[in-house]
Amino acid sequence: HAFILLGCSALAFHALGVWLVSDRKLASVDDLRNDLSTMAIETREVRSSCVRTTLNMLYWAVFVAYLALPSASRSIFKAKQCESFLTNALTRERRSYLVADPDVLCSDDDENYGGLDVYFWGFFALWPVCVPLIFLALLLSIRKAVRVRRITPLARACRFLWRDYDADFLFWEVVDLGRKLFLASLVLFIDIEYGSSKLLRLVVASVVSAFFLGALALARPFKRADDLHLACIANLLLVCCFVFGIVIQLCSDDDRSSQCYDLVGLRGARGASELVVALTAAMLAVLLLVVLLKTISAVRAPTIRLASSGREPNLELPKRCTFHAFISHAWGTGQDQTHTIVRQLQLLLPGIRIWLDVDNL
Repeated sequence: HAFILLGCSALAFHALGVWLVSDRKLASVDDLRNDLSTMAIETREVRSSCVRTTLNMLYWAVFVAYLALPSASRSIFKAKQCESFLTNALTRERRSYLVADPDVLCSDDDENYGGLDVYFWGFFALWPVCVPLIFLALLLSIRKAVRVRRITPLARACRFLWRDYDADFLFWEVVDLGRKLFLASLVLFIDIEYGSSKLLRLVVASVVSAFFLGALALARPFKRADDLHLACIANLLLVCCFVFGIVIQLCSDDDRSSQCYDLVGLRGARGASELVVALTAAMLAVLLLVVLLKTISAVRAPTIRLASSGREPNLELPKRCTFHAFISHAWGTGQDQTHTIVRQLQLLLPGIRIWLDVDNL
Protein backbone atom coordinates (compact mmCIF):
# COMPACT_ATOMS: atom_id res chain seq x y z
CA HIS A 1 0.00 0.00 0.00
CA ALA A 2 2.89 2.38 0.78
CA PHE A 3 4.28 1.88 -2.71
CA ILE A 4 0.86 2.51 -4.23
CA LEU A 5 0.40 5.73 -2.23
CA LEU A 6 3.89 6.86 -3.18
CA GLY A 7 3.25 6.16 -6.86
CA CYS A 8 -0.08 8.03 -6.78
CA SER A 9 1.56 10.98 -5.06
CA ALA A 10 4.28 11.06 -7.73
CA LEU A 11 1.70 10.97 -10.50
CA ALA A 12 -0.28 13.75 -8.80
CA PHE A 13 2.79 15.96 -8.44
CA HIS A 14 3.75 15.22 -12.04
CA ALA A 15 0.27 16.17 -13.25
CA LEU A 16 0.38 19.37 -11.17
CA GLY A 17 3.78 20.28 -12.64
CA VAL A 18 2.60 19.62 -16.18
CA TRP A 19 -0.49 21.76 -15.61
CA LEU A 20 1.54 24.66 -14.21
CA VAL A 21 4.03 24.52 -17.06
CA SER A 22 1.29 24.32 -19.70
CA ASP A 23 -0.51 27.26 -18.13
CA ARG A 24 2.64 29.36 -18.24
CA LYS A 25 3.18 28.37 -21.86
CA LEU A 26 -0.35 29.40 -22.74
CA ALA A 27 0.10 32.64 -20.87
CA SER A 28 3.39 33.33 -22.66
CA VAL A 29 1.80 32.53 -26.05
CA ASP A 30 -1.07 34.92 -25.34
CA ASP A 31 1.35 37.62 -24.26
CA LEU A 32 3.41 37.07 -27.39
CA ARG A 33 0.30 37.27 -29.55
CA ASN A 34 -0.74 40.50 -27.85
CA ASP A 35 2.74 41.95 -28.28
CA LEU A 36 2.77 41.05 -31.96
CA SER A 37 -0.66 42.61 -32.56
CA THR A 38 0.46 45.75 -30.72
CA MET A 39 3.62 45.91 -32.81
CA ALA A 40 1.59 45.46 -36.00
CA ILE A 41 -0.75 48.30 -35.01
CA GLU A 42 2.19 50.56 -34.17
CA THR A 43 3.88 49.65 -37.46
CA ARG A 44 0.75 50.55 -39.42
CA GLU A 45 0.47 53.85 -37.56
CA VAL A 46 4.13 54.68 -38.24
CA ARG A 47 3.72 53.71 -41.88
CA SER A 48 0.58 55.83 -42.32
CA SER A 49 2.31 58.72 -40.57
CA CYS A 50 5.29 58.41 -42.92
CA VAL A 51 2.95 58.31 -45.93
CA ARG A 52 1.11 61.44 -44.76
CA THR A 53 4.39 63.25 -44.13
CA THR A 54 5.70 62.25 -47.56
CA LEU A 55 2.53 63.43 -49.29
CA ASN A 56 2.60 66.74 -47.42
CA MET A 57 6.23 67.20 -48.43
CA LEU A 58 5.27 66.38 -52.03
CA TYR A 59 2.53 69.02 -51.99
CA TRP A 60 4.89 71.72 -50.74
CA ALA A 61 7.63 70.58 -53.13
CA VAL A 62 5.24 70.91 -56.09
CA PHE A 63 4.04 74.30 -54.83
CA VAL A 64 7.55 75.70 -54.30
CA ALA A 65 8.89 74.26 -57.58
CA TYR A 66 5.97 75.75 -59.51
CA LEU A 67 6.54 79.21 -58.01
CA ALA A 68 10.33 79.09 -58.33
CA LEU A 69 10.52 77.66 -61.85
CA PRO A 70 10.05 80.92 -63.85
CA SER A 71 12.50 82.94 -61.74
CA ALA A 72 15.02 80.07 -61.65
CA SER A 73 14.78 79.70 -65.43
CA ARG A 74 15.34 83.42 -65.94
CA SER A 75 18.40 83.26 -63.69
CA ILE A 76 19.73 80.29 -65.65
CA PHE A 77 19.23 82.04 -68.99
CA LYS A 78 21.25 85.03 -67.81
CA ALA A 79 24.23 82.95 -68.91
CA LYS A 80 22.92 83.36 -72.50
CA GLN A 81 21.28 86.78 -72.30
CA CYS A 82 23.34 89.22 -74.34
CA GLU A 83 22.82 92.80 -75.47
CA SER A 84 24.35 94.24 -78.62
CA PHE A 85 25.99 97.66 -78.85
CA LEU A 86 27.06 99.74 -81.81
CA THR A 87 30.87 99.78 -81.75
CA ASN A 88 31.58 101.45 -85.11
CA ALA A 89 29.29 104.15 -86.45
CA LEU A 90 30.87 104.06 -89.90
CA THR A 91 30.68 100.34 -90.58
CA ARG A 92 27.60 99.83 -88.35
CA GLU A 93 29.45 97.02 -86.60
CA ARG A 94 27.88 95.73 -83.41
CA ARG A 95 29.14 93.56 -80.56
CA SER A 96 27.17 91.70 -77.94
CA TYR A 97 28.11 91.50 -74.26
CA LEU A 98 26.67 89.44 -71.47
CA VAL A 99 24.04 91.39 -69.55
CA ALA A 100 25.02 89.81 -66.22
CA ASP A 101 28.70 90.69 -66.77
CA PRO A 102 29.45 93.34 -69.44
CA ASP A 103 33.12 92.33 -69.46
CA VAL A 104 32.21 89.01 -71.12
CA LEU A 105 31.91 89.09 -74.91
CA CYS A 106 29.09 86.93 -76.29
CA SER A 107 31.27 85.00 -78.68
CA ASP A 108 32.74 81.54 -78.85
CA ASP A 109 36.17 83.17 -78.94
CA ASP A 110 35.72 84.41 -75.36
CA GLU A 111 36.88 81.75 -72.88
CA ASN A 112 34.69 83.03 -70.06
CA TYR A 113 31.58 82.88 -72.24
CA GLY A 114 32.43 79.38 -73.49
CA GLY A 115 33.05 78.15 -69.94
CA LEU A 116 29.46 78.97 -68.98
CA ASP A 117 28.02 76.35 -71.34
CA VAL A 118 28.56 73.42 -68.97
CA TYR A 119 26.80 75.14 -66.08
CA PHE A 120 24.06 76.47 -68.32
CA TRP A 121 23.11 73.13 -69.88
CA GLY A 122 23.32 71.35 -66.52
CA PHE A 123 20.90 73.72 -64.79
CA PHE A 124 18.79 73.89 -67.95
CA ALA A 125 18.24 70.14 -67.81
CA LEU A 126 17.54 70.30 -64.08
CA TRP A 127 14.93 73.10 -64.03
CA PRO A 128 13.23 73.98 -67.36
CA VAL A 129 13.29 70.33 -68.53
CA CYS A 130 13.05 68.02 -65.51
CA VAL A 131 10.52 69.98 -63.43
CA PRO A 132 7.78 70.10 -66.14
CA LEU A 133 8.44 66.43 -66.93
CA ILE A 134 7.99 65.55 -63.24
CA PHE A 135 4.71 67.48 -63.18
CA LEU A 136 3.59 65.65 -66.31
CA ALA A 137 4.47 62.26 -64.79
CA LEU A 138 2.50 63.07 -61.62
CA LEU A 139 -0.56 64.08 -63.65
CA LEU A 140 -0.31 60.95 -65.78
CA SER A 141 -0.27 58.78 -62.66
CA ILE A 142 -3.44 60.36 -61.22
CA ARG A 143 -5.47 61.04 -64.37
CA LYS A 144 -7.81 58.04 -63.93
CA ALA A 145 -8.58 58.89 -60.32
CA VAL A 146 -9.29 62.54 -61.16
CA ARG A 147 -11.55 61.75 -64.09
CA VAL A 148 -13.80 59.48 -62.01
CA ARG A 149 -13.56 61.86 -59.01
CA ARG A 150 -12.12 59.18 -56.74
CA ILE A 151 -9.34 61.23 -55.25
CA THR A 152 -6.34 59.25 -54.04
CA PRO A 153 -3.80 60.56 -51.51
CA LEU A 154 -1.34 61.19 -54.36
CA ALA A 155 -3.95 63.13 -56.33
CA ARG A 156 -4.73 65.18 -53.24
CA ALA A 157 -1.03 65.96 -52.80
CA CYS A 158 -0.83 67.15 -56.43
CA ARG A 159 -4.11 69.09 -56.36
CA PHE A 160 -2.29 72.37 -56.96
CA LEU A 161 -1.69 71.26 -60.57
CA TRP A 162 -5.21 70.16 -61.56
CA ARG A 163 -7.86 71.38 -59.12
CA ASP A 164 -8.83 74.51 -61.10
CA TYR A 165 -9.32 72.65 -64.41
CA ASP A 166 -11.90 70.30 -65.84
CA ALA A 167 -11.01 66.62 -65.90
CA ASP A 168 -10.71 66.68 -69.71
CA PHE A 169 -8.00 69.37 -69.43
CA LEU A 170 -5.97 67.79 -66.66
CA PHE A 171 -2.65 68.65 -68.34
CA TRP A 172 -3.42 72.29 -69.06
CA GLU A 173 -1.17 73.50 -66.26
CA VAL A 174 1.82 71.82 -67.92
CA VAL A 175 0.91 73.48 -71.24
CA ASP A 176 0.63 76.86 -69.53
CA LEU A 177 3.93 76.25 -67.78
CA GLY A 178 5.57 75.55 -71.12
CA ARG A 179 4.21 78.83 -72.47
CA LYS A 180 5.62 80.73 -69.49
CA LEU A 181 9.02 79.09 -69.88
CA PHE A 182 9.10 79.90 -73.58
CA LEU A 183 8.20 83.56 -73.12
CA ALA A 184 10.44 84.07 -70.10
CA SER A 185 13.47 82.03 -71.13
CA LEU A 186 13.45 79.99 -74.33
CA VAL A 187 12.75 83.00 -76.52
CA LEU A 188 16.31 84.15 -75.74
CA PHE A 189 17.60 81.37 -77.99
CA ILE A 190 16.37 83.40 -80.96
CA ASP A 191 19.43 85.24 -82.27
CA ILE A 192 21.45 85.00 -79.06
CA GLU A 193 24.05 87.61 -79.98
CA TYR A 194 21.96 90.35 -81.60
CA GLY A 195 18.39 89.41 -80.75
CA SER A 196 18.02 92.16 -78.12
CA SER A 197 18.13 94.84 -80.83
CA LYS A 198 15.89 93.00 -83.30
CA LEU A 199 12.13 92.62 -83.58
CA LEU A 200 12.07 88.85 -84.14
CA ARG A 201 11.81 87.90 -80.46
CA LEU A 202 8.93 90.30 -79.88
CA VAL A 203 7.11 89.12 -83.00
CA VAL A 204 7.47 85.44 -82.04
CA ALA A 205 6.37 86.15 -78.47
CA SER A 206 3.33 88.08 -79.72
CA VAL A 207 2.32 85.24 -82.06
CA VAL A 208 2.72 82.60 -79.33
CA SER A 209 0.71 84.68 -76.84
CA ALA A 210 -2.07 85.35 -79.36
CA PHE A 211 -2.21 81.67 -80.30
CA PHE A 212 -2.43 80.64 -76.64
CA LEU A 213 -5.16 83.24 -76.05
CA GLY A 214 -7.21 81.77 -78.88
CA ALA A 215 -6.69 78.23 -77.59
CA LEU A 216 -7.68 79.33 -74.11
CA ALA A 217 -10.90 80.96 -75.35
CA LEU A 218 -11.86 77.90 -77.42
CA ALA A 219 -10.89 75.15 -74.97
CA ARG A 220 -12.27 76.83 -71.81
CA PRO A 221 -10.32 74.51 -69.49
CA PHE A 222 -11.23 76.15 -66.17
CA LYS A 223 -14.02 74.95 -63.92
CA ARG A 224 -14.99 78.48 -62.91
CA ALA A 225 -15.96 81.10 -65.45
CA ASP A 226 -14.28 83.93 -63.54
CA ASP A 227 -10.93 82.09 -63.69
CA LEU A 228 -11.34 81.79 -67.45
CA HIS A 229 -12.14 85.49 -67.82
CA LEU A 230 -9.15 86.55 -65.73
CA ALA A 231 -6.83 84.25 -67.68
CA CYS A 232 -8.07 85.63 -71.01
CA ILE A 233 -7.64 89.22 -69.82
CA ALA A 234 -4.13 88.49 -68.53
CA ASN A 235 -3.09 86.94 -71.85
CA LEU A 236 -4.65 89.82 -73.76
CA LEU A 237 -2.60 92.27 -71.69
CA LEU A 238 0.49 90.20 -72.41
CA VAL A 239 -0.13 90.37 -76.16
CA CYS A 240 -0.59 94.14 -75.91
CA CYS A 241 2.67 94.45 -73.98
CA PHE A 242 4.59 92.65 -76.71
CA VAL A 243 2.96 94.84 -79.36
CA PHE A 244 3.94 97.93 -77.38
CA GLY A 245 7.46 96.54 -77.17
CA ILE A 246 7.56 96.37 -80.97
CA VAL A 247 6.47 100.03 -81.14
CA ILE A 248 9.16 101.09 -78.66
CA GLN A 249 11.78 99.06 -80.53
CA LEU A 250 10.88 100.78 -83.79
CA CYS A 251 11.06 104.24 -82.25
CA SER A 252 13.91 103.75 -79.75
CA ASP A 253 16.68 105.10 -81.98
CA ASP A 254 16.77 108.71 -83.16
CA ASP A 255 18.09 107.52 -86.51
CA ARG A 256 14.77 105.69 -87.02
CA SER A 257 12.51 108.70 -86.44
CA SER A 258 11.44 108.79 -90.07
CA GLN A 259 10.82 105.04 -90.02
CA CYS A 260 8.86 105.38 -86.78
CA TYR A 261 6.68 108.07 -88.30
CA ASP A 262 6.12 106.10 -91.51
CA LEU A 263 5.21 102.83 -89.76
CA VAL A 264 3.66 103.90 -86.47
CA GLY A 265 2.70 107.54 -86.99
CA LEU A 266 4.76 108.89 -84.08
CA ARG A 267 7.69 111.27 -84.12
CA GLY A 268 10.44 109.82 -81.97
CA ALA A 269 10.86 107.71 -78.87
CA ARG A 270 9.16 110.18 -76.52
CA GLY A 271 5.85 110.02 -78.35
CA ALA A 272 6.01 106.20 -78.45
CA SER A 273 6.73 106.03 -74.72
CA GLU A 274 3.84 108.36 -73.89
CA LEU A 275 1.48 106.30 -76.04
CA VAL A 276 2.56 103.05 -74.42
CA VAL A 277 2.19 104.47 -70.90
CA ALA A 278 -1.30 105.83 -71.67
CA LEU A 279 -2.51 102.58 -73.23
CA THR A 280 -1.04 100.52 -70.39
CA ALA A 281 -2.80 102.66 -67.80
CA ALA A 282 -6.07 102.32 -69.73
CA MET A 283 -5.72 98.53 -69.89
CA LEU A 284 -5.01 98.30 -66.17
CA ALA A 285 -8.06 100.43 -65.42
CA VAL A 286 -10.24 98.18 -67.60
CA LEU A 287 -8.77 95.11 -65.89
CA LEU A 288 -9.54 96.44 -62.43
CA LEU A 289 -13.07 97.33 -63.52
CA VAL A 290 -13.66 93.82 -64.90
CA VAL A 291 -12.28 92.21 -61.74
CA LEU A 292 -14.51 94.42 -59.60
CA LEU A 293 -17.62 93.55 -61.64
CA LYS A 294 -16.80 89.84 -61.55
CA THR A 295 -16.26 89.97 -57.80
CA ILE A 296 -19.60 91.70 -57.23
CA SER A 297 -21.44 89.23 -59.47
CA ALA A 298 -19.74 86.27 -57.76
CA VAL A 299 -20.74 87.55 -54.32
CA ARG A 300 -24.35 88.09 -55.39
CA ALA A 301 -24.66 84.82 -57.31
CA PRO A 302 -26.78 82.17 -55.54
CA THR A 303 -24.78 79.21 -54.31
CA ILE A 304 -24.71 76.58 -51.59
CA ARG A 305 -22.11 77.04 -48.85
CA LEU A 306 -21.28 75.28 -45.61
CA ALA A 307 -22.63 76.96 -42.50
CA SER A 308 -19.48 76.04 -40.53
CA SER A 309 -16.86 77.57 -42.87
CA GLY A 310 -18.81 79.71 -45.34
CA ARG A 311 -17.13 77.93 -48.26
CA GLU A 312 -18.48 75.71 -51.01
CA PRO A 313 -18.59 72.01 -50.08
CA ASN A 314 -15.81 69.68 -51.17
CA LEU A 315 -17.12 67.51 -54.02
CA GLU A 316 -14.26 65.02 -54.11
CA LEU A 317 -15.55 61.45 -54.07
CA PRO A 318 -13.98 58.58 -52.09
CA LYS A 319 -12.81 55.47 -53.90
CA ARG A 320 -16.01 53.43 -53.40
CA CYS A 321 -18.42 56.16 -54.48
CA THR A 322 -19.49 57.20 -57.95
CA PHE A 323 -22.24 59.77 -57.22
CA HIS A 324 -22.78 62.40 -54.57
CA ALA A 325 -26.51 61.79 -54.31
CA PHE A 326 -29.23 59.38 -55.45
CA ILE A 327 -32.66 60.77 -56.29
CA SER A 328 -35.56 58.50 -57.11
CA HIS A 329 -39.22 59.27 -57.67
CA ALA A 330 -42.59 57.89 -58.59
CA TRP A 331 -42.91 57.84 -62.37
CA GLY A 332 -46.48 58.97 -62.33
CA THR A 333 -46.25 62.06 -60.16
CA GLY A 334 -42.67 63.05 -59.23
CA GLN A 335 -40.68 63.06 -62.46
CA ASP A 336 -40.82 66.78 -63.22
CA GLN A 337 -40.15 67.80 -59.62
CA THR A 338 -37.07 65.61 -59.21
CA HIS A 339 -35.64 66.76 -62.55
CA THR A 340 -36.02 70.38 -61.46
CA ILE A 341 -34.31 69.66 -58.13
CA VAL A 342 -31.35 67.98 -59.85
CA ARG A 343 -30.90 70.77 -62.41
CA GLN A 344 -31.01 73.42 -59.69
CA LEU A 345 -28.42 71.56 -57.64
CA GLN A 346 -26.17 71.27 -60.70
CA LEU A 347 -26.43 75.03 -61.24
CA LEU A 348 -25.70 75.87 -57.61
CA LEU A 349 -22.93 73.25 -57.23
CA PRO A 350 -20.99 72.85 -60.49
CA GLY A 351 -19.37 69.43 -60.62
CA ILE A 352 -21.88 67.59 -58.44
CA ARG A 353 -22.77 64.09 -59.68
CA ILE A 354 -26.36 63.00 -58.99
CA TRP A 355 -27.88 59.70 -60.05
CA LEU A 356 -31.10 60.30 -61.98
CA ASP A 357 -32.96 57.73 -64.00
CA VAL A 358 -33.16 59.85 -67.17
CA ASP A 359 -29.40 60.48 -67.16
CA ASN A 360 -28.09 57.11 -65.97
CA LEU A 361 -30.49 54.40 -67.16
